[in-house]
Amino acid sequence: MSETIPSAPTATARRSRSGLLWWLVGAAAVLVTAGAVALGIVTVSAYQNLPKTLVGSYLSDLEHAHAEDALRLAGISTNASDVLLTDAVLAKATDRIASFSLSRTVTHGDSATITATIRRSDGPYEQAFTVERAGGLPFLPLWRLVGVHPDVVGVSVSGPRGITYTVGGATPVSTPLGVAVTLRAFPGSYPVMVKSASAEFDVWNADASSAPPGRDHKPATFAAHLTPDGEARAEKAVDDWLDACLASHDAAPADCPFGVVPDDGIDLSDLQWHLDHRPYTSIAPQYTKAGGWPAASGEDGRVEATATLTRSSDGATGSGTSEVITFGFQGVITFDGSKAVFTPYFADSQDQQG
Repeated sequence: MSETIPSAPTATARRSRSGLLWWLVGAAAVLVTAGAVALGIVTVSAYQNLPKTLVGSYLSDLEHAHAEDALRLAGISTNASDVLLTDAVLAKATDRIASFSLSRTVTHGDSATITATIRRSDGPYEQAFTVERAGGLPFLPLWRLVGVHPDVVGVSVSGPRGITYTVGGATPVSTPLGVAVTLRAFPGSYPVMVKSASAEFDVWNADASSAPPGRDHKPATFAAHLTPDGEARAEKAVDDWLDACLASHDAAPADCPFGVVPDDGIDLSDLQWHLDHRPYTSIAPQYTKAGGWPAASGEDGRVEATATLTRSSDGATGSGTSEVITFGFQGVITFDGSKAVFTPYFADSQDQQG
């Protein structure tokens, strides 16, 4: 029985399959190399654009009230006085960053500058940011934000002792009255809530808006105003002061707006003051640097004096009445607890008379 045995492959056939294999390996290598080049180009492009990305991420954090993320990204160190640089406070702020746009990156060696146009309700403004290299490869540098400064908020509250306040729901470390307090903050308007322990005066609440670093800014001012009860007590304090002047038997009562001077050689006794017209009192609505609420007569008042006159040369006596004396006054209202006190600006009646 015969059997047919297949012939062995020829050398030509082996060479053809070997060539195909190397062609496939070469093609794969080209594809991998091309992919690596493409990936490298994308990666280099991304890293070269990182300075702008960093700035955009920082501003986006502020736009969405992520204050603590922004602090970490910008490398901003805080201390106990930075009570506004928190997520909770920034979330309470209104008029935060509404939108922003970034200019192209200007690179100077190992640093780059990006100018941002930031938009809030009162209009756009520009702020420059600096980034610098922080390691990486020569063609794949890493970057970090440097020299980032938050905005500032200024608040000045004036009024008597017993007034306290918060900014954005946070209490500043120091809250002196009558002195501006400057706090670091992120862009926004922060509610200032003022509390008074007295029923005689109060302070209206309002917002304090932040100002970008390096810009001129004026603190938001909050001054205590008298409540209706406080106004009534202040007017009574002026009336009580004037009544005490009228009750005096002195020719020139101390700290009073009127007085008489007798002729030479005449002594006065049993002097009485008579009020012809009591002037109304005008009181300033807000607390001032004078340490209280300025108060003044809104018109002229009129008084007369009657007295017994004694001539010193011979002891002869008689009664006398002065001419009508017009007067005015000005001073300041303060409170001692719930009691209003009027203090005149002049030292004695001679200073007030013209």
